[in-house]
Amino acid sequence: MTNRVVVWFSCGAASAVAAQLAVQRYGAARVVVVYCDMARDEHPDNVRFRRDIEQWLGIPVRVIASARYASVNDVFEQRRYMSGPKGALCTVEMKKIPRFAFQAADDLHVFGLSADEATRIQTFSANNPELSLAWLLLDAGITKAECFRRLAAAGIQLPALYALGYKNNNCIGCVKASSPKYWALVRRTFPDVFTRRAEQSRAIGCQLVLLRGQRIYLDELPADDFGWLPFDDDLTCGPECGSLSHKG
Repeated sequence: MTNRVVVWFSCGAASAVAAQLAVQRYGAARVVVVYCDMARDEHPDNVRFRRDIEQWLGIPVRVIASARYASVNDVFEQRRYMSGPKGALCTVEMKKIPRFAFQAADDLHVFGLSADEATRIQTFSANNPELSLAWLLLDAGITKAECFRRLAAAGIQLPALYALGYKNNNCIGCVKASSPKYWALVRRTFPDVFTRRAEQSRAIGCQLVLLRGQRIYLDELPADDFGWLPFDDDLTCGPECGSLSHKG
């Protein structure tokens, strides 16, 4: 039997429900809920949400952080890289490396991937055979929509980004996004973040937006909300995002 059950909490709905299932199954004394500190880049309401989840679970959420970078902006501007085919370097630096430093060989890991993400779960499991993994949401058949319902039933308000039209509660202005509809939403709801991402991407030479089959810079995005387009980006900042092959 492993010593710890480590739940990797992202301030998203699915990881919150996964943490609650872990406490129910393994007991509060054995469960450690860990949040990789992204507070400078996320919506400030996430602090409220994290406190609500702590009260719901009856245990504190432990916060760990990068020893090298204070924010994703530091990563972009110091490393001169935003995102590409191997994923986003910010996830590697701000989440993966702190996770690797914290975890122990005999930990049982719980991630907030839901029952409607079976392919991602299979891929992560196949690529990380050294980890002991418990896919509690998948085992219980709990989808992301069901996670929303469970939090509502518990009287917990969802993080603010969901109400603003975002599908995921990750960093504002996620550089994994290529959808013009997503970036138009960022421009409308967080214009200061949009402006900084536009300046960063132009300076670095990263064309984040895919419009009509062509890559363009954010400052070239037409003044439109692209309401007819679907949100087709997978922006979950999950454990499989990013490659440690980036140098710097």
